[in-house]
Amino acid sequence: MQNNQKIIAIFGGGGFLGKHLMRQLTKLDYRIKVATRNPYLKGHLKPLGNPGQIELFKTNIFDKDDVNRAIKNCDFVINLVGILHETRRQKFNQIHAEFPAFLSKLCSEKNIKKLIHISALGVKEKHISLYMQSKLQGEKNIQNNFKSSVILRPSIVFGPDDKFFNKFASIAQFLPFLPLIGGGKTKFEPIYVGDVAKAIVKTLELNNSQTKIYELGGPENFSFKQLMEVLLQEIKKKRLLLPIPFNIAKFQSYFLQIIPNPLLTPDQVELLKYNNVVSGEYNTLKDLGISGKTIREILPKYIYRYRVGGQFG
Repeated sequence: MQNNQKIIAIFGGGGFLGKHLMRQLTKLDYRIKVATRNPYLKGHLKPLGNPGQIELFKTNIFDKDDVNRAIKNCDFVINLVGILHETRRQKFNQIHAEFPAFLSKLCSEKNIKKLIHISALGVKEKHISLYMQSKLQGEKNIQNNFKSSVILRPSIVFGPDDKFFNKFASIAQFLPFLPLIGGGKTKFEPIYVGDVAKAIVKTLELNNSQTKIYELGGPENFSFKQLMEVLLQEIKKKRLLLPIPFNIAKFQSYFLQIIPNPLLTPDQVELLKYNNVVSGEYNTLKDLGISGKTIREILPKYIYRYRVGGQFG
């Protein structure tokens, strides 16, 4: 069977990672079915492929008929659905645990060849963060329902339109300081969004009868403070790096979580108490033959817009 006959259903394809993933898949002649709540707002995805190569399906992810319509005749299913904070309508357990359980059961019924699921680096038993608890339960649900699945656990994902460097660069536009929660000692291995997309594409080729888990970290290890220093160098701004103890950050987060796009939530403070690095217990990016791009290679290509004078600054 040629690649151009293979069909992939993607849930959560309209987000940051989805756009980069689709560019790589369409170049390999896969056909893509994008399951989305608002297809009329996702028309910009269609030009990422040839005419007819990308189809958009209006999908309620908890409606069995909708999901079955999206995965019908598909060879592979990719789940990118996730949230960084809870809202009135979306809760961690619902999105990260219940939906993967529901999707993996339907994939099993439809004899899908492979289900690829994006989880999070740092998932472990008895984690204090509700975000991580829900991610772990989602992994367990998939493993129980669908044996030939692949679970990918990325660290912080960076690239154009990311929600990490762009967020702090925008804060540096109007504040004279950047907050270092817990002193900025938390360790990260940021991974380029294009490398996560490459990893997903590589796992499509795996022949696995049991669930495989990959921890995806970039080639470099940074503390939160070092990441802020790199960012400020790139946007050519001097800002005070202000250490904020965890207990004070937790108190502030109860107020900051009220705004529509929260700057900080209590659960995110709990997350920052743990390092977000590869454990060494699972396969990694290197096992997929990917070396990974560094922050210095990618960050200057998009963060320049926060400099005075933009790309000419």
